[in-house]
Amino acid sequence: MTNKRICTWELERYLLGELPPSRMAEITKLAHEDPDIKKEVDQLSQANAEILRRNPSETMLPEILRKYDENRRQEQISEKARLITKKRLIYTTPVLVSAIILLFIVFMKEGVAPDYTRVKGEESLDFRKTQIVIYKKNNSEISLLHNGDQVKAGDLLQLAYVPAGKTYGVIFSIDGNGVVTLHHPERKSGSSILKQEKKNLLLSAYELDNAPDFERFFFITAMEEIEVQRVIKKAEELALSLASARTTRLELPESYSQFSILLQKEK
Repeated sequence: MTNKRICTWELERYLLGELPPSRMAEITKLAHEDPDIKKEVDQLSQANAEILRRNPSETMLPEILRKYDENRRQEQISEKARLITKKRLIYTTPVLVSAIILLFIVFMKEGVAPDYTRVKGEESLDFRKTQIVIYKKNNSEISLLHNGDQVKAGDLLQLAYVPAGKTYGVIFSIDGNGVVTLHHPERKSGSSILKQEKKNLLLSAYELDNAPDFERFFFITAMEEIEVQRVIKKAEELALSLASARTTRLELPESYSQFSILLQKEK
């Protein structure tokens, strides 16, 4: 614990603007009132800035990708490791959040890390529509996935969302084994509030496991706070029938909007 009222991870999330608005306001107030808390906020902010200064995007991105590919090759050496490959959410610490997001387009500007600056298919995005955006790393190329596209076990995906005015949302996926994975928020007890940037990348990359047939990603949105546990329970009920999980909408209030992308798994 950093403070009896604030955990270290909360301060990190606070600096990223990732906490619910009420908690953001509460910590801001505490930092104004308590010199010790303000000092910790300032020190953590300076540490983040120093790390990113020492590791600029043009040098970090190739190294992150190189290490990821190296780890994948090492896993493939062992047949046993290949057979027990699991679906993984690959998280980073907030201090290095920019590094993992570098894997997918935040710093993909002209002249920066030239081997990874092109995002195939992104020109088709309509940011006026609420939607999930899914990027896939393919060697030195980052591509945008569309409904019905094919993927395979081991593919590294990065999820993002376009809120287009929706203030709350839940993102989850159902795979061909009927497994439901929550992507946003990170926990069922978390807030469903959405950041209101044009496009918002989640703080985790996502490695597909060997579940068969399909992987379907859902984005449930509303203008009021969403009860995450309720949505996931409905998702688990839907996942009991794989045929329904491929095509059917969740039974949710009419005030909720639903968007999904179905990815086909290579056999």
